[in-house]
Amino acid sequence: TVTAENGHLFVELTDQPRFEVYPESEHTFFWTVVAAQISFVTAPGGRVTHAVLHQSGRNFPMPRLDDQGAAL
Repeated sequence: TVTAENGHLFVELTDQPRFEVYPESEHTFFWTVVAAQISFVTAPGGRVTHAVLHQSGRNFPMPRLDDQGAAL
């Protein structure tokens, strides 16, 4: 789950606590509590289509869930 509050971005991965992430570039952010980054991939027009978690030398694609899918 990705949320924005008061100009700050937070990411909560499955079964993990919610932590703030910090910008590394326009679409890539990093955690200070763990050696990991998250990149948001956008379609033409700027809508995020999916994210990629970069951790321990591996890349984990994460599909975007729409509001309806996320509630299931």
